[in-house]
Amino acid sequence: MRKLLLFAAFLAMAACTEDTIDQGMAEADRPMIAAPPQGAEAGRLAIRVSDELAARLEAAATTRSGDPATRSGVSEMDAVLGEIGAERFERMFPYEERFEERHRAFGLHRWYTVRFDAAADLGAVAAALRCVEGVSDVQYRRRIRSLREGRMVPAPASEPAAATRADMPMNDPRLAEQWHYRNTGAIWNMEDNRVFRAKVGADVNVFDAWRLCTGAPEIVVAVLDEPVQYTHADLADNMWTNPRAGQEAAYGNDLHGYNFCNRTDKIDWQSNYYDSEYGMWMYADHGTHVAGTIAAVNGNGKGVCGIAGGANGAGGVKIMTCQILDSDGDYSNDDDAAAARAFVYAADRGALIAQCSWGYSTDMATQQQWIGNDNGAEKAAIDYFIEVAGTDDPSSPLSGGLVVFAAGNDGDLVGDQLMWPGAYAPTVAVASMAPDFLPAYYTDYGSWVDITAPGGDYLFSEKGAVLSTILDDPSMRFRDGRTSGYGYMQGTSMACPHVSGVAALGLAYAAKLGKRYTLEEFKTLLLSSTNDIDTYLKGQKSYINAYGFWSALDMTDYRRKMGAGYVDAYRLLLNIQGMPTIYIKRGVESEVDLSEFFGAAASGATFKIEVTPETTDKLSMAAPTARDGKLFLACGKTGVGTLRLSASVGGTSLSQELAVIVRESVADNGGWL
Repeated sequence: MRKLLLFAAFLAMAACTEDTIDQGMAEADRPMIAAPPQGAEAGRLAIRVSDELAARLEAAATTRSGDPATRSGVSEMDAVLGEIGAERFERMFPYEERFEERHRAFGLHRWYTVRFDAAADLGAVAAALRCVEGVSDVQYRRRIRSLREGRMVPAPASEPAAATRADMPMNDPRLAEQWHYRNTGAIWNMEDNRVFRAKVGADVNVFDAWRLCTGAPEIVVAVLDEPVQYTHADLADNMWTNPRAGQEAAYGNDLHGYNFCNRTDKIDWQSNYYDSEYGMWMYADHGTHVAGTIAAVNGNGKGVCGIAGGANGAGGVKIMTCQILDSDGDYSNDDDAAAARAFVYAADRGALIAQCSWGYSTDMATQQQWIGNDNGAEKAAIDYFIEVAGTDDPSSPLSGGLVVFAAGNDGDLVGDQLMWPGAYAPTVAVASMAPDFLPAYYTDYGSWVDITAPGGDYLFSEKGAVLSTILDDPSMRFRDGRTSGYGYMQGTSMACPHVSGVAALGLAYAAKLGKRYTLEEFKTLLLSSTNDIDTYLKGQKSYINAYGFWSALDMTDYRRKMGAGYVDAYRLLLNIQGMPTIYIKRGVESEVDLSEFFGAAASGATFKIEVTPETTDKLSMAAPTARDGKLFLACGKTGVGTLRLSASVGGTSLSQELAVIVRESVADNGGWL
């Protein structure tokens, strides 16, 4: 067949050229076909058609059926489909009467996918499709991959002793092990006389945030990933349930989400395979692990906590599982068309955040490659989510959808290089931080990165990775030694859900306060709710390179390339609340200009300062003083507290509560953009 297609393509291209000349059409007006790029999937292509051809295809009545079609019903298209032995021809975004008008406004109805014999010459098939009148683009499909780094390490069945959990805000027994929520500096490891030690405060500061909000069930996060085990005992109560399940012909009984890989309502987490590279059985733990960081059920006395997982076993944000990756060793269904469909599905069903811990290989270096030759359909779907999500609900705290991508795990190999789709400017790209404020050895970085979050680092032992939920299905036979439904993973895959979880927590708090934001407003708040990381980027970091030898990374290469800083959940909630915040450096007296909070009246006022014993003890705060319109503070411990300033000016009482955040390091600009 390959030779026949090559010959057919040659004749087709010649015919295209003659037709173009006859019609006086400039070649620039025809769809451009490049040689198949490295990584292009065999046996599949996507095409975008004109409105006129779309109307003809719809009139043929073969494309609205729930059953896969092999032909289009349009003769000139079917001539090519017959030649290439098409096995499937269908709209990329299924017809849904409820949303069709909106889909058409975004041009989604013009995208079609074609599957055919994988042995056929891909370039030849693309050339043949190019010649069909009304085909405006032919695009190659590419495999996507999860962005975890290395293997999953199961957590032991034994849990921490009760004494180690005495100061925990939730009763979940493994919360004390989640250093990424509150880092006490207890983790350390020694490798070949090299010491890796965690540092206090290298976390997302969620314990303090939980005093204001723990989640809200009206906030839905779509996890575009491997399947989420919706029966997991620590996730089930925070899974999204579709109120219209079984009512949409295109998606069947999609109770908690949909399997976009295999076009079925069966979420498949039971597939597995043996990976010879890692020498172990591989299971679909990735999506469940990501989901646990966002919304494992809090306060249920089980396992771990989620950043926005609620309290007392209820009230967490909801997880919508959008399966776009398999774990069966066969990557033929793990392509970007599945991801594109998932973005549209999630936006139409109420998700406000799209959590995306996946991406492409490093050979895709430019935006033109991503948009023009490879993933125009995916860009269209991302743009749809960004524009449409949250707009159907007038009470939603967000108008527009937040798309959060992992930055990638090849930084130690390729350095500062664009990684897609995270480098697409309208999305939020997340780099990974180790437990010591330094970049994780693997993380991608660059001026295109937006923000940093804890993603784990096995150099600190498995406990230096991120602990979250993994598959725990009694009907499965696990052959990797797991004895609990919890495990450790590292990667920007693990950093990404920390940002999605913090964002979800922020939206839950906004909903509680009755506030509503545009996407631009909320992204500004999120990226402003960070702590400085650049001041830690000094000297070198030892790591084991891809060849198994010790090497070193120059930390100065990462400066100004880890985004706005590392995300702070409490700071985001304070910004949403509108409470002014003072950032001071531990161990030195800080001078704060009170005119920022009281205007010109501050210079002549006499202030009364009230500090609770809890704050004094927690921050080891010396008695603060105020004079000449300045507040003088000194704290011996990192952490968060509040104080209240009161004064009387011209017979009018003034009072302002301020949040005090003490850090080991504070940027000159306070961490703001």
